[in-house]
Amino acid sequence: MKENYLKNELYDLINNDTSIFEFIQSGSLDGIWYWDLENPEIEWMSPKFWETLGYNPDEKKHLASEWQDIIFQEDLKLAIENFERHCADPHHPYDQIVRYKHKAGHTIWIRCRGLAIRDENGKAIRMLGAHTDITDLKVAEKEISRLTEEYEKVFNGTQDAMFLMRVLENGEFLYIRNNLAHQNKTGILLEHIMNKSPQELLGKEMGAIVSENYRKCTINRTSITYEENLSLPGGDYLWLTTLTPIIEGTKVTHIVGSATDITERKKLELELEKQANYDKLTGLPNRRLFFERLERLVVENERDGRKFALLFIDLDGFKDINDRYGHEVGDAVLITVGKRLLTCIRKSDTVARMGGDEFTIVLRNIEDQENVNRLVKKIHTILQKVMHIDSIECKVNSSIGVAIYPENGRDSETLLRNADAFMYEIKRNGKGGYRTYLM
Repeated sequence: MKENYLKNELYDLINNDTSIFEFIQSGSLDGIWYWDLENPEIEWMSPKFWETLGYNPDEKKHLASEWQDIIFQEDLKLAIENFERHCADPHHPYDQIVRYKHKAGHTIWIRCRGLAIRDENGKAIRMLGAHTDITDLKVAEKEISRLTEEYEKVFNGTQDAMFLMRVLENGEFLYIRNNLAHQNKTGILLEHIMNKSPQELLGKEMGAIVSENYRKCTINRTSITYEENLSLPGGDYLWLTTLTPIIEGTKVTHIVGSATDITERKKLELELEKQANYDKLTGLPNRRLFFERLERLVVENERDGRKFALLFIDLDGFKDINDRYGHEVGDAVLITVGKRLLTCIRKSDTVARMGGDEFTIVLRNIEDQENVNRLVKKIHTILQKVMHIDSIECKVNSSIGVAIYPENGRDSETLLRNADAFMYEIKRNGKGGYRTYLM
């Protein structure tokens, strides 16, 4: 490539005007260009520019058309608009990012800045410019944008309610943001949670409760999971919350929270537990729960050396009511019996329906035979009272066998078998009554 007069002219300018030199020094990283605006087809481009685009500088002419043919045309339009505005107004910067097609076919991002050289009348007669290759920056920006987009999709796409908070130097916390699921479920919008402390967002009492869990997460420096009941604008819910600390260096700087609404799941669990452990008709503990409590009581009393009583109750005359009035009346009788039995015992005792017209009662911590006898007599008497089921009068009697731990057995099966045997002994002798083992 032959020497060009514009290059020599630029060298002269640099020698005579230090501002030109400073501009080149600060701005020319990947190429310098100098343009004759009075003869706009002529433009000198430094070799580095062409090398950046993958071309041999010796094969390129000092013509504006050389670069205008490989620049993206929409970017060329932007560059021309900025050029014209800069020529008309020195205060308007000639500074834009444009794309070129590399000789190998890929895109090169160039920051193109320029400064008009003006004559004594202020007319732009030359244009000095610098190129900076920012392709790596653009690639990084694109990757960051992709990761940000993916993060947003995950953050806002998950069904879990998520929130992010900052851990302050004084050990307090500030919410930074929450995702869409959190906003929809809690009724707390992003603008309401940003830069709020737990106390500011949830109130002093509830804020102190949740802060305690946040503090535990920062102290343990590991994820923690717990259940919490929160009363929020969106309603009262039970949450399964996981807090994960973000550690930078030696400090926990942020906490990521993920909460799943388990309100309905807990209701279902309680309902399933109720179905598994409680009699559907009377609401009393069923055989399964009765044995669970009885076995636990055997272990406790063996350890503490205490006694308890097991009552086995069979209703006399119930079958006749069922046969005469039907199952609806019979069910009402069983419900009434269950309620009456509950009025006779303490909260620490247990009444259970074993099935059909058979009930059991466990009386904890008995020491006095007379008290047991009085209670059994009370139960026997109250069950004999007339029951009014709609317009029907129903009356039942009861046979009650009583076994005492440990005299009548040291395990649940033996105790129940003996209480049942005592009850059948009463039935064989004419029904209606009770038998208590003498302590």
